[in-house]
Amino acid sequence: MFVRILAAAIAGSIIFFCLGFVIYGLLLDSLMKGYMVQYPGLMKDPPAMVVLFLWNFVMALFFTLVFDKWAGIRSFAGGLVGGAFMMFFIELATDLSYMAFMNLMNSFVAVVIDVAGATVLGAVAGGVIGAVLGLMNKEPAAA
Repeated sequence: MFVRILAAAIAGSIIFFCLGFVIYGLLLDSLMKGYMVQYPGLMKDPPAMVVLFLWNFVMALFFTLVFDKWAGIRSFAGGLVGGAFMMFFIELATDLSYMAFMNLMNSFVAVVIDVAGATVLGAVAGGVIGAVLGLMNKEPAAA
């Protein structure tokens, strides 16, 4: 069981990292900067990579534990849906708190863009996590 959880979390963290770079580092970077309030020193350049790797692993481990222990997700399709829902609500709650308490985003357009990107990211990572859990499990799959 521990090996299955660890393998799924590692696979998911790789997807979170790589696809996150594509979505946020390449596709949405310049678009999001237009909707962010810029402060000197706000963004680290380069980012703290160890902390970024930890974020990816912790998020993937969270998805893995929810899928394995409570949702019974053991397929790519199930993980795709579960990951999309989880990431949608996580990111929406985070961005709304930013809008409420911080002068970081200057438009709700930023929230929509960020939540859309995060939902795609969560869906794909969740799909991979679900598939790995399914491949390493002998119990019947849940949709």
